[in-house]
Amino acid sequence: MTTDQRWGRSCCDRAAKVRRAPRRNLPRTGAGRPALSLVPGSDTRRVGLSELTGAPMPADVRGAIVTPSGGGLTASWLPLSAPDRVPPGRVLLSWTPAGPEQMDVTAHLGLPGGRVLLAMWPGLRGDWSTVVRPTVTEVAGLHSALRLATLVAERLGG
Repeated sequence: MTTDQRWGRSCCDRAAKVRRAPRRNLPRTGAGRPALSLVPGSDTRRVGLSELTGAPMPADVRGAIVTPSGGGLTASWLPLSAPDRVPPGRVLLSWTPAGPEQMDVTAHLGLPGGRVLLAMWPGLRGDWSTVVRPTVTEVAGLHSALRLATLVAERLGG
């Protein structure tokens, strides 16, 4: 066990601080869900993913496009009427009820050639955004680094 010299105690004794995004009062649609959309020319409000995890997805959406932001994840609905395309580097989460108070969550990563299955989390309970956040954040960072390395390689080689 290591000791934090500044405080004279074990590093493991300190309680981890959990930062939660502040709740915002957003306009609600008739179905009681936040009014979110990625349709061009429409309103593109984003909310914290944790605000959406307690209920099944609405029937008229494909999932939620999530983005790491301030230590958490923000989300926007991707409606069924929108093109079936996930922007490169973005993650589309979809979830379905799996039993009492459980959700099966699936993540797809958008790539230039299409989307690929990134991960599946069966039977998650409660606010599952904290379970998927590390994977989404890591993949977004790796995609950004790969994109930057590709641009640099193209400029140096061309």
